[in-house]
Amino acid sequence: MNYTIQQDKKTGIDFITLENNNLSATFLNFGARWHNFLTPNKKGIKENILLSLDTPESILNDPAQFGALVGPVAGRIKQAKWNNISLEKNNGEHHIHGGSQGWWCQFWDYSIEETTHSIKVIFSLTDTKSGYPGPIHVTNTYELTNNSVLMTTSIVSESLTIVNPTNHVYFNLSGNAKETIKNHDLFINSKKILETDEDNIPTGKMLSIEKTGYDFSTLQPLHTALSKINGGIDDAYPLESNNPQITLYEPESSRQLSISSDRGAVVVFSTTGFNDTFKVNGQPMSSELGIAIETQELPDIPNHPKWGNIKLQPGIIKTFRTEYSINIK
Repeated sequence: MNYTIQQDKKTGIDFITLENNNLSATFLNFGARWHNFLTPNKKGIKENILLSLDTPESILNDPAQFGALVGPVAGRIKQAKWNNISLEKNNGEHHIHGGSQGWWCQFWDYSIEETTHSIKVIFSLTDTKSGYPGPIHVTNTYELTNNSVLMTTSIVSESLTIVNPTNHVYFNLSGNAKETIKNHDLFINSKKILETDEDNIPTGKMLSIEKTGYDFSTLQPLHTALSKINGGIDDAYPLESNNPQITLYEPESSRQLSISSDRGAVVVFSTTGFNDTFKVNGQPMSSELGIAIETQELPDIPNHPKWGNIKLQPGIIKTFRTEYSINIK
């Protein structure tokens, strides 16, 4: 186990790389981001299986939260209101991803810790900028083991507030994004999705996905599913508790990613129609180049208390865990 730190002096972004004999992962102090993840394919060739912005400047100006720790609340909050508190309207009339001063675009402090079988980077932040009641103190730890990255997020607030963080990482298991995600297979341990309106705000209804393109309750080819879904996938699935809850497989490389989490839901975004001029992995961002798999609680829960709640009482610590395991199938 070892680590290296490289700083880009122009932007102040630190690139913290954790390595072992099998894997290498790089994390950033800007947004507590997971920047890249080098893993071997079936031939033993290590390649990056994340979409990674090419330059520090593009990371600093990233509008799409690539690999960032998104919070205090991921997803949308209808009308940007909670408990008579007005949040920033940064998605039309609604609030999304903690706003323009959320965790994803703040600089975090960090430390490195080595154990017998792992190495970890521990990011810490006191959030007074997002507009949420607080201050909110958060640590986000990425622990690299022989075959996984374990993400642990612990949060405590000085005031009653709401928290529902996620990691906004985009995967492409082909390696260095040399193919689209259409040849991947996907499993999600869920039988429903949230119904949403034209602003992608949950209506309060759950829809059965049986015999639809959204049904990944058994491993399904993404190209088959996407051919049935107009506009691609950008939807929330309530998760069953059996682990792993999510599996992503790419046949050509034989890489298989298994995701196990204590979170209640996952938002999946197939990047359909996401075409832009900025570059990831040496090429312009293009439709279905990656897939975002965001473990969290269901979106807009403050307006749908039947799904649970994301309130955080003062002085109470909330901890969330998601493990990303990679192997060769």
